[in-house]
Amino acid sequence: MIVSEDFLVKTMHVPNDIGGNGTVVSWMKREGARFQKGEPMFEVETAKTTIRVDAPEAGTLLRITAIEGTAVFSGSAVALYAAEGEPIPPELSEPASPATLVIRLLDEKNRLVTAASVSVEGQELERAPDGAFKIGGLAPTSHTVSVKAPGFLEKILVIRLAEGGTANHELNLISIEGLRGSLR
Repeated sequence: MIVSEDFLVKTMHVPNDIGGNGTVVSWMKREGARFQKGEPMFEVETAKTTIRVDAPEAGTLLRITAIEGTAVFSGSAVALYAAEGEPIPPELSEPASPATLVIRLLDEKNRLVTAASVSVEGQELERAPDGAFKIGGLAPTSHTVSVKAPGFLEKILVIRLAEGGTANHELNLISIEGLRGSLR
């Protein structure tokens, strides 16, 4: 819950009884939508089943912080909302500004690696003329990034993006040959 002098913003959570972890598979409401208590909001898929999560009370959905495809755990916060009758903070009354992700891949000698594929939630990133991989229009939330380059160990990481910003990351890749040499 976020409280200021003028506003009360609440967090919507994954139920504690989902049995560990899961993945948000769909949202029935969009940011800015009004909802009633008990109305279906989102679904979480676990190893055993898909669970529909209903609204805990009437209100307005302000921000979805766990988009479809996001891994979540019991009790994870997935959205911000204002309860019915509560004023909406001006900074949350408009949809979130999309974020941009820029990734540069480097080898052990800090040389740029361009023969690679980089994807976010399964969507391939384009390689820019400077050799960096770039994607725009991403929701300001956590994203799973996969990096594959011939001769290097695969990397999978989670990167949190800020609203309207550009996140620049340099990732050092470990070559398979270098790893073999260090094991001798």
